[in-house]
Amino acid sequence: MKLFTQIILACLFAFTSSVFAQSTGWLENPNHPPVKAKFMLTGELDEATNTLPGVLEVQLDGDWKTYWRSPGEGGIAPSIDWSGSTNLDEVDWQWPAPEQFSLLGLQTFGYHNQATFPISVKVDDANKPTRLQGKFTLSSCTNVCVLTDYEINLDIDPDTMTADVDAMFAYNKAQSLVPQKSTNASLDIGWDAAAKQLQIEMDDNGWVMPKFIIDGEPDTTFKFVRFERFETESATNKLRAVFDASSWLGDPELIGKSLNLTVIGHDKSAEYRAEVTPTTVQASSSSLLQILLVALLGGLILNVMPCVLPVLGMKLSSVIAAPNLQQSQIRKQFIASALGILVSFWILAGFILVLKFTGQAIGWGVQFQNPWFIGFMAVVTSVFAINMLGAFEINLPSSLQTKLATTGGNDHKGHFLQGMFATLLATPCSAPFLGTAVAFALGADVLSLFVIFSALALGMALPWLLVAAFPQIASYFPKPGRWMNVVKIVFSGLLLLTSLWLISLLANFVASSLLWVIAAVLTLGFLIAMAKVHGKSAAIASISIGIAVVAIAGFATSDRWAQPLPTDLDWRPLNEAEIAQQVAAGKTVFVDVTADWCITCKANKVGVILQDPVYSQLKADEMVLMVGDWTKPSKPITDYLQSHNRFGVPFNVVYGPNAPDGIELPVILSSTDVINAINAASAKF
Repeated sequence: MKLFTQIILACLFAFTSSVFAQSTGWLENPNHPPVKAKFMLTGELDEATNTLPGVLEVQLDGDWKTYWRSPGEGGIAPSIDWSGSTNLDEVDWQWPAPEQFSLLGLQTFGYHNQATFPISVKVDDANKPTRLQGKFTLSSCTNVCVLTDYEINLDIDPDTMTADVDAMFAYNKAQSLVPQKSTNASLDIGWDAAAKQLQIEMDDNGWVMPKFIIDGEPDTTFKFVRFERFETESATNKLRAVFDASSWLGDPELIGKSLNLTVIGHDKSAEYRAEVTPTTVQASSSSLLQILLVALLGGLILNVMPCVLPVLGMKLSSVIAAPNLQQSQIRKQFIASALGILVSFWILAGFILVLKFTGQAIGWGVQFQNPWFIGFMAVVTSVFAINMLGAFEINLPSSLQTKLATTGGNDHKGHFLQGMFATLLATPCSAPFLGTAVAFALGADVLSLFVIFSALALGMALPWLLVAAFPQIASYFPKPGRWMNVVKIVFSGLLLLTSLWLISLLANFVASSLLWVIAAVLTLGFLIAMAKVHGKSAAIASISIGIAVVAIAGFATSDRWAQPLPTDLDWRPLNEAEIAQQVAAGKTVFVDVTADWCITCKANKVGVILQDPVYSQLKADEMVLMVGDWTKPSKPITDYLQSHNRFGVPFNVVYGPNAPDGIELPVILSSTDVINAINAASAKF
């Protein structure tokens, strides 16, 4: 019995020794519990090269991240010092395609949640025992960074190694994520020393929404600037990407050096290498001057959007209601409002910069993803709506002495706030030319961003500045009379509708029953104000008008109230990987990136998508419909938008066998544009 026990124990020891010799198990450092690591061998041996495949796994809790081989503008790449090992020739560490992170304006590359690295261990003699002794040093960061060491100790006996299925699976999975080393004879990497920019040009090769990373020069940081597709004279489709380059040693010296280019698509990744040659960086197809003109036009169009028109109308009605105003008073009032528009655009630019520097989603209208902002705007519009009727006048503390709204008067602070208010209401609207200007601004440097946003502000303020420059225009307005009461009721009613719409947006965050109570109280307050100022008959008349207008507005702005409209389109959540799969299967994919707070999105849906001929075309068997809901913050949808150099909604794309990269549609859709794009992308043509 004793001998039998000894044999069993010996077998168990041999078994556990074999397993232990192929894996370290999870290694933890008590000084940094959120991160742990494990190194294991697959148990296989490539006899031709004396190589043992292995895999290094890193688990990171919460928001902790670690870095790629080239960490970017911050961080330290993971490393292992194998100096204590025996019978070890070399170790090949391979790196899966990284994610891109941004914190405080710094761009870094790395991994979060989990990182798995394929590692090949080459030994001197595969028939002899090998001792792997190394120190694994890992830098992990959230808003702070921690450098942690883990001891790796493995005694490998070639006679007792066995295949480890789990390790083999992890190795192969990690290997599939490593960019494949490729040759591209068309690849050119050029350095413009005067501009301090690096430019790459290469064949398109079917890349869909690619991201580019340059590395290979440890003392130089390469920061992506812009990307575009272009066609050569020989009709070859090419890609061009431009990077800013900087070095803490001074001006980068890159001519003659070889650099790595990693290209990451949604379904594949590849790595290229080429020598840097002198070049002159090509100017963007859109110059800053062109963008400024586009921004002016985009800002001007905002004035006729339903978000802003009530405020401009309210402003004009205040001038009509006070015919005795001197031209100098009119000029000062409208200049104050124009300055309010300008300052509010600067505030928006600063807000976007803060989001950009902290790695948050950036885009036009992203503040409407915040329920507190929506609630604040609902309160402000309600106050404007009721105050415009003359029911009351609100003054802030005497230290400020600022009125929220006036119907005449000479308090320029109130007019300044009206201009700011108009800008805030403009942000859920996307207008033609606006998206182009905003996209350029958000991808540009800080100065260009503020210049472009200033151009947007100037465009939006043009009608206000026109009246300020020619105040005699006011003399052409109709003389005040009883009709002014109707004008006030109309504009205050439009503002009330804006308030109700804002309240409906809160249904994404709070119980809808509470919102109906708030809407009912607000409407009741509006009617009481009507009765108080304009008499009971006006209040009674406004009830019927209000019910009709609320029904129409609800029909146009809320999916929940849009039941007269067809609801049988088969929408599925946006999935980039599935787009390529569906296109490969011969399908045509229509993508709609939208948000509940986006008024232009609602107009597109009600006026085009849910109307024939588009509606019938979208129901066809070969069509696949995908929707990206940006009502609340969503990193995948933000990444998708930014991969197309878009920073706002609506955004619509059609993919198909004849257009695998997608055909982007205008901001404001038309049936002709959508049908033409579907026909161009479809396999039938």
